[in-house]
Amino acid sequence: MTRSDIPRYGVWLLAAMLLLGMLAGCGGAPAASSEPEGAPDEVEAGPLVVYSYEETVTDDFLQPFREKYPQVELQVAVFGELDEAIAKLRGGFRADVINVCVDYIPLMVELDLLEPIDTAKIPYWNDVFPFFREMPDIQAGEGKVWMVPVDAGLEGLMYRTDQIDPPPDSWNALFDPAYAGHIVMQDYARNAIAVTALALGYEDPFNLTEEQLQAVKEKLIAQKPLLLNYFESDAEVDEMFRSGDAWVSLGWTSNAKWLREDDGVPVAYVSPKEGALSWVCGYAILKGTTHPNAAHALVNHYLEPELQKIEVVDFEYIVANAKVLDLLSEEEIAAVGLDNPEAIAAAHVEVLPTNYDRWLQIWEEVQAASP
Repeated sequence: MTRSDIPRYGVWLLAAMLLLGMLAGCGGAPAASSEPEGAPDEVEAGPLVVYSYEETVTDDFLQPFREKYPQVELQVAVFGELDEAIAKLRGGFRADVINVCVDYIPLMVELDLLEPIDTAKIPYWNDVFPFFREMPDIQAGEGKVWMVPVDAGLEGLMYRTDQIDPPPDSWNALFDPAYAGHIVMQDYARNAIAVTALALGYEDPFNLTEEQLQAVKEKLIAQKPLLLNYFESDAEVDEMFRSGDAWVSLGWTSNAKWLREDDGVPVAYVSPKEGALSWVCGYAILKGTTHPNAAHALVNHYLEPELQKIEVVDFEYIVANAKVLDLLSEEEIAAVGLDNPEAIAAAHVEVLPTNYDRWLQIWEEVQAASP
């Protein structure tokens, strides 16, 4: 799977956002967290629960940690979507470390679900590429962060090289009548609206005025007769490419690679000239952990160069720790863009719009409109 499959803000998240708006109006703010005591290697004995996507809690990722810290009883809980995970945490589920993406950080901070991470207790912190270390939404002040970035990826265009030549270079390919009946659009309000905004020439796709949202809606409604279909998961869109029906869609470097190398489907990825979207994910420490040093040690563990190499080679993710470059071939480095890691800074990092309730209304209007 890809991290692009994870954030599908639904009814629960919208309700949470509206609640937070009321809290903000009343001056509500999360309480300050206590600072973990001890050095990173003073790891407590006892149970530690990591709450994550299934792909990064396999033995390949966790067995080295178990061997290094045998006193820690490492336990695993998995989720399919972060909405699901947050709802479960608010319902009383207890965990210590969570795999989370940067667009969820403001919400989780407002919900008082996170402990600040002391970067002095993350030995690999100074090896993290500056772009990741300096991301505004992760900063907690005084040398602390809410999340340690571990991996990232670009979302641009996937296209059939046997049907489209020369390669598309713009998000407007998703609206091109030349590909009518072979265009696939993601059924996800945030991404669909953001890429349409970029196609319209808006420079800040996650900060749109009402006038801009109306223009986006009109363009999305006009697109409907051109579509093959919408998709919800990457598995769905991959199958449309395998069948030959899909020629162009929002997509990912990893999926294009797997389709091409594993299935022999002539598919390639390109970042549009208006800028790709990008996701950035990592690990955070959950509020109330009773083993803060063990939690810091586990967060640091996910920056281990050997694990970062797995993410580059197997998942084709961009990773945060520059030390991984020593373990990769030139071809592996170039395949994910680590020869120019700052390129992700040119992409539009996915964040949650402050008026996302309005975005959801716009998307519902698009879906309800006649083609």
